Amino acid sequence: MNKWRLWQQHQAEGFTLIEVLASVVLVALAMAALAPTLTVIAYRRAMSERVELANRLAQEEVDRIRTLVDIELAANPRAFEDDPDQLARLPKVGANPLANTPPPTNMDTEGDNYSIRVARVQVPGRNSEEYVIQTFRDAGAPCIDRRENRVIQGVPCSFLMGVRVYHRFSFDPTTRQALPGLGTELASASQNLANADVWLFPLATSFVEVNPAANLGDVCRQIAIDRGENPIERCRAFPLPVNPVAP
Repeated sequence: MNKWRLWQQHQAEGFTLIEVLASVVLVALAMAALAPTLTVIAYRRAMSERVELANRLAQEEVDRIRTLVDIELAANPRAFEDDPDQLARLPKVGANPLANTPPPTNMDTEGDNYSIRVARVQVPGRNSEEYVIQTFRDAGAPCIDRRENRVIQGVPCSFLMGVRVYHRFSFDPTTRQALPGLGTELASASQNLANADVWLFPLATSFVEVNPAANLGDVCRQIAIDRGENPIERCRAFPLPVNPVAP
């Protein structure tokens, strides 16, 4: 009886070395089995963050062009004619660019049918990242100076525009040239980790129609008239152009 009690007491004191080693081996095997899954989860999370940031940059580029047309052009219609350099700030016109626009070829230069710029973004907890923003448009409709009732030559107001956002991994870090095979198809955030071609596609794309506020005001006023409403009261957000005061 004493030996039996001593053995029970010894068993209750703790695990044997063999039991501890067996537990360590089991935990190691479990972690090894989970490692690939955890790696894929971390990768997809990082890719999702990059895609989300790329979509934000694409929308900001669209807003930048809208602001350029609505505010700067509306405030001073002759600014583009007096200062030709401002035309470079509008996306370039190419041969049917919306249907077949090539990807950018260099992070630091402009293409023939589009304009590009590099955006450096500081990501919390990581090094800053670079994105290449490619912007292009069709010929569009010319701007009309409603105060003087004339066409502003060479400046489109209503046009279709497209934006693609590539990650810096799409370009050679030394030459900053596009990697061979760089395409225009939108990539997916769920790309497999082993798929190196993920960097050959844009992380975000956007195709929109840009119309100046003056055009939207005409639409608003026409709708108000059709409804029998007061167009001035109904469309206060789109004031009528004011004729210049004669000297």
